[in-house]
Amino acid sequence: MNLKEKLLASFDNPVYNTFTTAQAAARYGVAPSSVTRAVRELRLEGHAIYRNRKSYDGRTINVYRLGSPSRRFMRNLKAGRTNIALAALDGRV
Repeated sequence: MNLKEKLLASFDNPVYNTFTTAQAAARYGVAPSSVTRAVRELRLEGHAIYRNRKSYDGRTINVYRLGSPSRRFMRNLKAGRTNIALAALDGRV
């Protein structure tokens, strides 16, 4: 099972359905950059993986979660406007 498959399985698990890059890297024994790359590849394949900001003890961290793809995301992804589609998942648009 490769890292992308493991991440998708984590989203289906009710205990681990949200995670940070550091948590996923520690859980699967990979570098944080590998997690970031795998999430980007999954997004390009059409999976709506959102990045939400959460505050814990005065710190702001990014948490990934799998959601339903919006029409806007799918329309931009299919039209080849990947930067716009991915920006919508990160809350930058």
